[in-house]
Amino acid sequence: MFSRKYFAGALSMLAVAALGLTSCAGGLNSSGGNADSAGGAGIDPGATKEQYIAAFADIEPITLDFQYSSTNPKSFSALRDLKWAESVEEWSGGKITIESHAAGAIAKPTEVPGALQDGRLDVAHYYTTYEPQEMAAFVDMSTSLVQLPSSPVVGEFVSHAVMMEVGFNTPEVMANYEDRGMHVLHPANPNGNTSVICRKDQQKSADWAGSQIRGNAAAHEIQAKALGGILTSVELAETYEALERGVLNCSLQSTATAVSVGWLEVAPYISIPKDASFAPGAGALVAGSSWDGLPLLVQQLMFDRMEGYVAGEDFNAIASLKIATETAEKQGGKLDYLDSESEAAIAESNKELLAQVENSKNLDGKAVNAAVASSIEKWTGIAKELGYEEKGGVTDFTQWYEGSVDPEDLEYFEPFAERVYEEIILPQRPK
Repeated sequence: MFSRKYFAGALSMLAVAALGLTSCAGGLNSSGGNADSAGGAGIDPGATKEQYIAAFADIEPITLDFQYSSTNPKSFSALRDLKWAESVEEWSGGKITIESHAAGAIAKPTEVPGALQDGRLDVAHYYTTYEPQEMAAFVDMSTSLVQLPSSPVVGEFVSHAVMMEVGFNTPEVMANYEDRGMHVLHPANPNGNTSVICRKDQQKSADWAGSQIRGNAAAHEIQAKALGGILTSVELAETYEALERGVLNCSLQSTATAVSVGWLEVAPYISIPKDASFAPGAGALVAGSSWDGLPLLVQQLMFDRMEGYVAGEDFNAIASLKIATETAEKQGGKLDYLDSESEAAIAESNKELLAQVENSKNLDGKAVNAAVASSIEKWTGIAKELGYEEKGGVTDFTQWYEGSVDPEDLEYFEPFAERVYEEIILPQRPK
């Protein structure tokens, strides 16, 4: 296996550049790629950086437009995306230039598929749950993921692997993307298991009564109702002010998101289920119409650099929990488990959600529920085999967490990311 040191040097912040797909010396174009440059010779899996650079010697320079996942280039998810882009550039020996744009700079979340089709974007983070009707099979698959464990280390590693594995292996989910002209690099990539942050400490079941709760997944309506709250639709950019003013009482999302957008300043009470799970609000990394016009070597490089992307994704989920805890405490709040009654209510609502998936008209729900359960068992075993374990609970996580909180230091996460690459990504690698 090749080197795990993906991202040498400081992260360069890429400015918003011209719209459309451009390239030098007859490379790709915005109408879907250059057929003369498509295909060509590939490279074997496990190639080193030096071997990749040598293989790119005869490739004409290519520029790709990439819209990453956040409006904040220093957020956890943006760093993950930008480091992947930087890695692709470096391993191509500079033959690939990726012009990176903040979320919404080129296309609004629901406009991303259109922008990928018409050439305004070539690669993008796509908020799949923002279009539940168009991505109905994906929504049902993501609802089945309430089966995922919610523990802060093993649970997070397992969650990310299961989402990717089940996503790639569910034909109806892949068809949701493909029917809309998207080529999938990663079918389901959250920032971490879902927590609920609130303006006030809601430690009793009665405290949730009438709470206005923001969610980012269709299943959150049922889960918010189970708590005694009401799901409210508020745009990401408007959530800080809504929490600050008390228009919202709480919000469901990953701790990484809560940290990155500053919501813990106004809602510093974080609650996480101990055994049950909130539904994830996953997105995806996808390419557009220009994909088929890319040289095979470029396609393979994008997939091979996904190993680093997965390590960054796991960092987002796990390291952010420590940072979120410390941030909440500075604001007078805390991280804690849901109270037992609320936990039981979520567990009961999850039974209802799984029954809905089983009766889905969008996919084979019974098979998906079984696939999720099987994948959880598999990846829990792999995580433990690699030496990952819970050495405490979320309430004392800052004391026993063994990984780094430096996004440049992914060593703790790389063994698991390597297995994900070998068992899930490699079979999807273009040939």
